[in-house]
Amino acid sequence: MRKIISIFILTGLFSCMPEEELPIKDMGAISGYFIECYCIPGEPYILNAAKILPLTEMIDPGAVVDLDVSIKADSVIQLVPVPGAPSFLGNYQHMTRMENYGIDSLFLSILTPENEHITAKTAVPEAIEISSYTVSQTTNSVSITFPTSRNPRQNYYIFSIQARKSDQDDPILKKETIYMDLSDHTPGTSIEKTIKCPQIEQADAVFITLMRITEACYNYQISLYEANSANQGSITTPVPLVGNIQGALGIFTCYTKDNKYIPKEKFN
Repeated sequence: MRKIISIFILTGLFSCMPEEELPIKDMGAISGYFIECYCIPGEPYILNAAKILPLTEMIDPGAVVDLDVSIKADSVIQLVPVPGAPSFLGNYQHMTRMENYGIDSLFLSILTPENEHITAKTAVPEAIEISSYTVSQTTNSVSITFPTSRNPRQNYYIFSIQARKSDQDDPILKKETIYMDLSDHTPGTSIEKTIKCPQIEQADAVFITLMRITEACYNYQISLYEANSANQGSITTPVPLVGNIQGALGIFTCYTKDNKYIPKEKFN
């Protein structure tokens, strides 16, 4: 069941996925927990957990969080606290790498000090691969092609690019991202998408990422994007945040990805 949570967006607290920031305030009068967990095949299990303070109604990124956390995949993985890690910065993990094949669902189980249970379930998306790509300095754009899944529920994606310049303190000149709900697109076909980025003209490399995500992750990222966009106005208003965790706020999900690094000499 989806949860709709009213939030206010602050600035610069945490970047929760490769894409949207998650600064949160006004979480409600009852204290609780905020959980984020993005599982990636081939990578260790990492979970972010934070306490929501009952009086200020804000996430406290420095508060100690004492939870019993496990994820069931092909076996039960017990995540352990990371010594000295601040809250909400990968403070629970298990260095076992998630299997690349043979797992179609993951289950999250958390027991709190208050003896309350937090649970969630996520599907594991199919592997994703960029079939072809071009970087054009003439049009300052990046185009990719990739095959959609034959299963409409597997056709949610995030496509992002970074224009990079290595001789700067911050090598990322600009990052651009698009979110794609292709569940109504003809399944099992090839599709082309393009992102324009004027900073490609100054870049010495472009980094491309294509992610296949779950529907729950898509809805969550879109709600974060809309909340952050709403914060740009002069009046801050509550924005619904869509999560999939029972007994807490946040997201438990999985995504697959394909990355490409294109140096300037390979630009068109």
